[in-house]
Amino acid sequence: MNYNERIKITTLKKAPGYLDDEIVSRESKIVACNIANLSNEEQIGVFGKYNQDAFKAHIQGIWKDFESIEYDGVERSVFSKRYHRNSTVVILT
Repeated sequence: MNYNERIKITTLKKAPGYLDDEIVSRESKIVACNIANLSNEEQIGVFGKYNQDAFKAHIQGIWKDFESIEYDGVERSVFSKRYHRNSTVVILT
């Protein structure tokens, strides 16, 4: 798989606080990924309808805790995350 696209992932570092976890710092990192369209079966299975703005990003490595993803200068909302071999598959809208 060609990882020829780049996205910006923002992660949070938390520390235990008095009442709840406190955000210590935010860290942004540019990571290699592959952008692909969703198939018709995935569109119906995930959304229940056709959403032409949705796509999936195969990100190199396992990413568990991240706050947001930015692609082409636009912050995208994360709809679903899956882990496949050594990559994270994220469905973005």
